[in-house]
Amino acid sequence: MVSQNLNSEAMHYGLDIGGTKIELAIFDSQLKRVESWRRPTPQKDYQALLSAIAQMVNEADEKSDTKGTVGIGFPGYLDSLGRSVSANIGSVNGQFIVRDTCAKLGRAVSFENDVKAFALSEVRGGAAQSKNNALGVVIGTGVAGGLCVQGQLYKSKQNVSCEFGHVSLPAVLQQRYQFPLRQCGCGLIGCVEAYLAGPGLLWMCSHFDTKYTSVPMLVEAFRNNEAKAIEVMDVYIDCLGCYFAQLTLMYDPDIIVLGGGVSNIAEIYARLPNVMQKYFFNGVIAPSVVAAKYGDSSGVRGAAILGRDNANSAVVQN
Repeated sequence: MVSQNLNSEAMHYGLDIGGTKIELAIFDSQLKRVESWRRPTPQKDYQALLSAIAQMVNEADEKSDTKGTVGIGFPGYLDSLGRSVSANIGSVNGQFIVRDTCAKLGRAVSFENDVKAFALSEVRGGAAQSKNNALGVVIGTGVAGGLCVQGQLYKSKQNVSCEFGHVSLPAVLQQRYQFPLRQCGCGLIGCVEAYLAGPGLLWMCSHFDTKYTSVPMLVEAFRNNEAKAIEVMDVYIDCLGCYFAQLTLMYDPDIIVLGGGVSNIAEIYARLPNVMQKYFFNGVIAPSVVAAKYGDSSGVRGAAILGRDNANSAVVQN
């Protein structure tokens, strides 16, 4: 609980809406995290979701004794008409979630894809601070990212920029490792996400006929120099390096900031630059690949930054 009256200080709320939980964090004017809490996400009832957001924001107002700014990151995007699209929270599909949330809260609300909010956080005081062009990549249950140019999120016509988890894995990798064409949750076949996300790494354990039934089990075995674990991780890092090389040729970032569960595997960072270099033509140098400074908190922090930056707008549709 905030122990002092903060009415004289502007407070900024970041919300991270996931498929299973909603997290709200309160940040002060210096973006120092003051307090945070979570509650389950009402996945199937749109009105219940709006009410849950309103209850959490009202609680934040009470805790901070002020009416804070609001930014929300969610797993999806807004189409050209402002309707929300999400594979994780079906009840929001086709809804004008920005308009409805603003009306519910009686204040401006900034919405952004949760992974793009992560990228913004890391360029604003995070691992990519002072970099002109920074690419954020989150590899967890899925694969996605965000591009920041001169400290601002890159915006695209259909809001689908950096959905690069849904480009196809190169044929050279599929043939080298005899990968089948895997069905992706997006409806396409052979997407990078189906191989490189956390569930894809676990699938590789099965593909190479190992005994590992979880990613932590695989990583522990790798650190214990078990041959099968080394084989799987060698293949995974080769695929990841090829993928990051492709992203470099597409976006040419100064730095790549990695988040999500895979970012916690410390051993990949030292190996990636050399692996990436194999997939470049002459003269191209691999950018640094680093872990996110704010880790799992980066998305909610980025949402708070968006809310703060756009506080004077009547309705904000990112």
